[in-house]
Amino acid sequence: MSAVVVENLVVAYGDHEVVKGVSLNVRKGEKVVIMGPSGSGKSTFLRSLIWLVKPKQGRIVIDGVEVGPATLAKVRTRVGFVFQSYNLFPHLRVIDNIVLPLVKVHKLPLSEARERAMEALQLVGLLDKANAYPLQLSGGQQQRVAIARALAIRPSVLMLDEPTSALDPELVEEVLQVLEDIARRGTTMLIVTHEVDFAEDVADRVVFFENGKIVEEGPPEILYNPRTERLRQFLRRLHRRI
Repeated sequence: MSAVVVENLVVAYGDHEVVKGVSLNVRKGEKVVIMGPSGSGKSTFLRSLIWLVKPKQGRIVIDGVEVGPATLAKVRTRVGFVFQSYNLFPHLRVIDNIVLPLVKVHKLPLSEARERAMEALQLVGLLDKANAYPLQLSGGQQQRVAIARALAIRPSVLMLDEPTSALDPELVEEVLQVLEDIARRGTTMLIVTHEVDFAEDVADRVVFFENGKIVEEGPPEILYNPRTERLRQFLRRLHRRI
């Protein structure tokens, strides 16, 4: 059964098409890692699935609901989205950063929201930081709070847009470990990342974007035996940076 269905998706900024007729079907429980060079359209594609960037054309179905003006609010209650930057309110304690959207957006009673927040913090290993303020935490811890906030809504699909790109290298591992733990719980995940080792360990499928299109996709083994020269070049440059 499909968790996400995308058909002929086109996203444009003015006359410039960034995503060019992309189709993708993600099964429930599947972990899909999306890779590609800067400017390839991968992050725009991910954001457009819940209309953070409105598509020009195409069809999107998430958890059985077709995305559109009348259904957008409903769809967004089913999708947890984690950005590159943590987007935490610095004046609110960690627990309140998680509780606030549960109460204001998802209309949960405060007691249930707090219970979910504590449960999510436990999942990411930060239960002891519930009463801390974001600026008292490391970058890796702040990103784990952002992940907890996404998990607290109990999403059908978890989407992450380069969740480690803003972190110092020594903090990346702690976030990736949390994501691996979440993946093992059977959550459907779409993740834009350049972390090849993570993709190998977690992904069911790797999708490679180039110039607004999917040019190669397959099991994680394609990272070590690419079919296209373009993916081979990309991986070669990636490993040189590492």
